Amino acid sequence: MAFKTSLIKRTKQEKFAALTGALAIKIARAKNDPLYDKMIRFKRAYKLLKKQIIQKYRAKAELAARKIALS
Repeated sequence: MAFKTSLIKRTKQEKFAALTGALAIKIARAKNDPLYDKMIRFKRAYKLLKKQIIQKYRAKAELAARKIALS
């Protein structure tokens, strides 16, 4: 993990906080922490529900996006 590279311009404190968070997740995964499993389960559920919403409203969203892009 590179501490100095990022696509987003951030302060030193923000970079440190992001690195700390990423390492905490990595350690929790390595220790088979139940909180990590819960986090992954809900992340998967979130992505699945988001995909279903996009599928349901795709046509209306594309129409609205075209309107915004043309104005």
